[in-house]
Amino acid sequence: MQHEPLLTSDGSWSLKHALHGEGFHAREGAWTQALWRYARECQVRLTALRVSSEGLRQFRLLDIGTGLGLNLAAAHHELRGIGLELVADSLELDPAVPRAACALPPEQGEGAASIAIVRHALSNCLDKSAGSTGMTETSVAGLHLRLWLGDARTTILALPGVPTYDAVFFDPFSPRVESELWSESFCRELALRMQPQARLSTYAAGSAVRRALYRAGLQVGAGARVGAKREGTVASPQGAVPALEPRVLRRLQRDP
Repeated sequence: MQHEPLLTSDGSWSLKHALHGEGFHAREGAWTQALWRYARECQVRLTALRVSSEGLRQFRLLDIGTGLGLNLAAAHHELRGIGLELVADSLELDPAVPRAACALPPEQGEGAASIAIVRHALSNCLDKSAGSTGMTETSVAGLHLRLWLGDARTTILALPGVPTYDAVFFDPFSPRVESELWSESFCRELALRMQPQARLSTYAAGSAVRRALYRAGLQVGAGARVGAKREGTVASPQGAVPALEPRVLRRLQRDP
């Protein structure tokens, strides 16, 4: 089965999943979603400037759900001119998705250069891959990508089990489709690997998702509206996050 190309309203390409029919991005704009929901919600550029001022040369990203690579491209785009290398561990279950992304027409918008770099890196990794599981890596134009294929609940255990990442892009399919990746146990694995001031961003805003992040030891806040999506969720071990409404916070803190 092939994933169906989908041109979104901001002119960027996405895909529709061949099996369950969910789109990989909002129809309002795949690039818009990647840039605003993930790279800017996680304050990639601001964090990178701080990291650079501390004399470090890498921005470290944990990317859950490689998909088309647009979230990776948005992070790469935000690092322009700072002089940091983007070192990304990207976890993907289905190698057919990034393969399909690499076959899409070239992008023409503001993120076109970064999208092309990420597609090149994904293609390199996929060409090196011996099958549907395992890790391959490559470096292309300021991006060092490690692509981990397989069940994220397993592949995440191969990553450093200490605070490592400056940002986490949490973008699996919906809890209806991939409920296991929204569990408290998986959220704990994410929290364990986040630097104290790191931010996690996701499009999901349901009580169960927020409760899982909260019980994983993260501070939980409301993500900004992006397109037709009213809000998402932001979380951090110690960094400031936008406040939840008091009634939402009380519901989050109650036992289910």
